[in-house]
Amino acid sequence: MYPALPFGPVTLPTGPIFAMLAVFLGLEIAGRFGRRLGLRTDDVWNTGLLAVLAGLIVARLWNVFQFWYVYAAEPTLIVSLRPSGFAFWPGLLAAGVTAYAYLLRHALSPTRIVAAFAVGFLMAANVISIADYLTGAILGLPSDLPWARPYYGAMQHPAALYRAVGFLVSIAVVWGLSDPRAPGASIGHAGLATGLVLLIADAFAANSAVTAGFRTSQLIGLALTLLSAAALAILSNRARQLSAPVAAEQNQ
Repeated sequence: MYPALPFGPVTLPTGPIFAMLAVFLGLEIAGRFGRRLGLRTDDVWNTGLLAVLAGLIVARLWNVFQFWYVYAAEPTLIVSLRPSGFAFWPGLLAAGVTAYAYLLRHALSPTRIVAAFAVGFLMAANVISIADYLTGAILGLPSDLPWARPYYGAMQHPAALYRAVGFLVSIAVVWGLSDPRAPGASIGHAGLATGLVLLIADAFAANSAVTAGFRTSQLIGLALTLLSAAALAILSNRARQLSAPVAAEQNQ
């Protein structure tokens, strides 16, 4: 596997490099999809960048506050950007609040913005899945199939690559099904696609966390699939109800 990547005379860790790439490509795809929904690319990028920046700052400061006794002894660790040096949930909350404040400030449609970022998330998840394969963060079950990959001498399913391919296909499907008049449906399609990818691809993962005897990621995938399917059914039924009076008037 490749925990680090050489760039000329410099060797950089694979995870952080791909994380930055995931943010860039995710925002790029979100911006392009946002244009399809009638949003300005600048608004999508500004929303995303401000949310990411606020999330990282708060996540870092929260970690420093939480473990101040460690940082007080070694202050240089405060500027050490280790993946474990960020508090996930406070950072996520700060990112959400910042994004929502930007939407209010510029009177943007939350549904359209969320739809754009839902497709951007699929691209970011694709990039992170490739990083998980390169670093060995996700291992596969033993396999003798032609596309099995070696890991320390054992042939395994490339479960992380299954995820990557699934997310890439999902982008094409959600994009093809998208309707600028119904951005909520794009959110549902993205959620459904994410759930199915987790359900199918993670069936071949060997080192997934387990909850009540089931893979946690697959339980999340099942919940996403069911919730997204229910939301799409509600949206479809509501659209039919709204179009019924119009069709009746045209027939008279």
